[in-house]
Order: sequence, then structure tokens, then C-alpha cells
Amino acid sequence: MKNIIISLALVFLLSFLMISKDSKVYSASKHGVINLRMSQVSSEMGAIGKTMEKFSQLISERTHGRYKINLFHNGQLGGERDAIENIQMGTLDLTVVNQAVLANFVKEFSVLDIPYLFSGYEHADRIFLGDVGQHFMSQLDHVGLKAIGIWESGFRNLTNSVRPINQLSDVKKLRIRTMENQTHQKFWRYIDADPVPMAWSEAYTAMQQGAIDGQENPILVIDTNNVGQVNKYLAITEHAYSTVFVIMNPALWHVLSDEDKKIFTDTMSEMNIYERQLNRSLEIKSLENLKQQGVVVTHPDKQEFIDNSKGFRDSYREEYGSMLDKIKHG
Repeated sequence: MKNIIISLALVFLLSFLMISKDSKVYSASKHGVINLRMSQVSSEMGAIGKTMEKFSQLISERTHGRYKINLFHNGQLGGERDAIENIQMGTLDLTVVNQAVLANFVKEFSVLDIPYLFSGYEHADRIFLGDVGQHFMSQLDHVGLKAIGIWESGFRNLTNSVRPINQLSDVKKLRIRTMENQTHQKFWRYIDADPVPMAWSEAYTAMQQGAIDGQENPILVIDTNNVGQVNKYLAITEHAYSTVFVIMNPALWHVLSDEDKKIFTDTMSEMNIYERQLNRSLEIKSLENLKQQGVVVTHPDKQEFIDNSKGFRDSYREEYGSMLDKIKHG
């Protein structure tokens, strides 16, 4: 009997602590405001950062100030993997993370990073704003995450401090920072480069100190994170298209009223379009800005990269053939 009483007491205590934790995180302040935290690893000056500002502003207005989203840029709250794990643990409310990092939590996300899968922005929009995008959002429900939107980072390009890239062979043996994503790492090895998985917050110093030769990212990320100061060669390879998923703590989603859920989802639907348009507009300006900084921009024959990576893409067909077909014909 004594053991039963102790067990019941422990269950009660744990339940109380869990309820207290949730009420502490999502209870309103004395001014009736529920403060939320939203993070990302890149600059506030990029399309993602500016769209976070817009989203925060609209949520505050549309909930009459009941929700205030406080923003943290430049990895202030840790890297992307840290952010995902903090969402799962309930210590972070919202975050924006790259699809490549999510592949560490849902294996199927790996298919999205296969090189030369998307032919252009229109193709990408059809996929990620359509049924395929909804499919991948729903997969995150199974790992303690609530996806509420998909924005874009854009087509990824290669920078380095060693030499201009005019053909595939120029990539050989370059030490390239990649995200902690197996598909990215395997691709660069496949074309004879030397991938170095590393958190983005550590990459600039590593390039500055010569520990790595370069990195690969969309042009806007390259510009707004001052990569042009440490890498003087930019090759327009457009080897992969990157999205970022907007993730919410599921506990937060569950405490939202139906009215507030509609406000969040409707606002996010607007931001999905807003961010894409802004990103593409800013990307044009960023490329010019990089050239003005003295960055040498080359346009290697993309078809050579496509042809030489066909075997790499084919290696995924057995596991992801159905999804590859959906993306190809989407």
C-alpha cells in the first residue's frame, strides 16, 4: 500500500509540474500579452529575417496584441539542430530551419536535397506550395514538431577562396562547409570535393582562418552573412534548391483557440508568398552587391554538373522513386 501511495504521489507531482510548465510558458503577462520566441540562424537582413518581422507584426495586429513574437537572428539561440530539439523539448516556441537539417529527424526529407531535382522557381513553387509540401509538413507531426509554413532559401551556389570555378574539375579537393546533412555531404564527395559538416554559426570563422576553403548557399545568404569578405570566388552552380520550414512547438499549437489557429495559418499562407517574392527580388540586388565587393562570379556549364551527378540521383531511386516522380512531374 505504501508503494502505491508513493507511486500515485509521484504521478501527481509530475502531472503538476507539466501543467505548471505549460501554464508558465503560455500564460499572459499582467498586460494580457503572451510572449513567444522565434529563432533563425541567418541575418535579419535577408528575406527570411524580414518576413519574420512581417509575420510578428501581423500576428500582433490580428490578435489585438495578445501574442507578441520576439525574434532572434544570427543563431543567437543556437544552431538549427539545437532549435529543432528545443522545440521538441518545449523550450522554444517557433523557429525557421532548413529542410536539410530536418532530414536528421525525418529521413524522407533527404530526397529534397538531391542535386538538380528542381528546374527553376516555378517548378519549386508548384511542389512546395502544393500537395508535396503538405505531405512533408505532416511528416513532422510524428517527431514532436508542428510545421506551419514553408519559405525558401533559394538555389544554392558555391563560393571559395582558392580559385574560380569554371568547370566541374575545378571543384576537386576543395574543403566545402556543408550542413549536417548526409545527402549534401555525399554529393560533394561524389564530385571529388571534400565536404566538412559544420554549424553555420561556425562557418565564417573557419573560412576566415583557412580551416575550410568555402561553402555553398543561396546568393542572398552569401551576401547578408558577409561571405564575400572571406571568399572571393562565386560559381553559379544552382546545384540544389533549399526551403526553410517554419516550425511551431506543438504544445503552443494545442493551446491556441480555433480563432487564433486560423489567424496563424492564414497569416502564414500570406507569408509563404511574401517571402518568396521578397527573396527573389533581394537576390538580384545581392548578386550585384557581391560583384561590387570584388567577388569574381563565374557561370560554369550547369549541364556538365547535371550529367556527372546523374548516377548520384539514380542511387536514390530505389528508396524514393515514387516521391522523385511526384517532384519531377509536379
